[in-house]
Amino acid sequence: MFLILLNSAVVHAVHVLRAAMFAQTRPSPPMIRTGSPHSPRILLLVNARTNGKTVISVEVALERAGGQVIRSTERSKVEQLVRRWDPEVLVLLGWSATTSDWMRHLQRAPRESDLPFLVVGNSAEEDHEETHAVAALEVGAQAYIPASMGPEILTAQVCGLLKKLRTQAPARVVKAENICIDLVALRVWILGQEIHLPRRLFYLLYYFATHPDEVVSNDQIADILWEGKGTYLAPNTLVVKIYRLRKILESVGAKSWLETVHSFGYRFSPPRNT
Repeated sequence: MFLILLNSAVVHAVHVLRAAMFAQTRPSPPMIRTGSPHSPRILLLVNARTNGKTVISVEVALERAGGQVIRSTERSKVEQLVRRWDPEVLVLLGWSATTSDWMRHLQRAPRESDLPFLVVGNSAEEDHEETHAVAALEVGAQAYIPASMGPEILTAQVCGLLKKLRTQAPARVVKAENICIDLVALRVWILGQEIHLPRRLFYLLYYFATHPDEVVSNDQIADILWEGKGTYLAPNTLVVKIYRLRKILESVGAKSWLETVHSFGYRFSPPRNT
């Protein structure tokens, strides 16, 4: 009896050890730190050699700038988030010999406008900081902040950059005479008639209107509706949201503007004035 109990305990311990090892080898998902709804979207790419204390201080600095922060250590994840989450600013924590080529690759990706980025130096690479700063600025970095400077400098730089971007951004999006979306008053007119949308559908329609004739995938729509939070969705949740948006468009004679592209997603194609 004693041997049976001992054997069971050993088997249980082996299973626990295997589970722990598996958990350590699984790739970690992007870490999401959220601010207020629709606060500036800031994407943080962390170099693998950066110590945890520096990462935390940088995240706190970005949150003080009022940002909604997603952190990742994988470039492939960052590329996906740039396409799907549409960040306003990219912050690179640390620089390496391959970063310049990767940034050029990232900048060639299709996007409505250039993605501004800042670089924060890594204390582990202080001997090469001048070389890294020159390389970052040559690729187009808005600023290079040395590791020796405090997080307050980063907060000020990000605040200044966001303010500049917001003042440059148009307050109103107009597509010919067919659709007008006022981002300040949060009002929408289609074919001269005002329609009323709940908050999530308002921002979804805004995205569709600023990406006309493009196929928007279900994953992109989920990120827009739930602000990139990776929330679990029931299979029919997106279908219901699209159905509600179509019913609202139908009320002003614009139901056909939102097309289903089977196996891919949806396309918003308002008629062009001739």
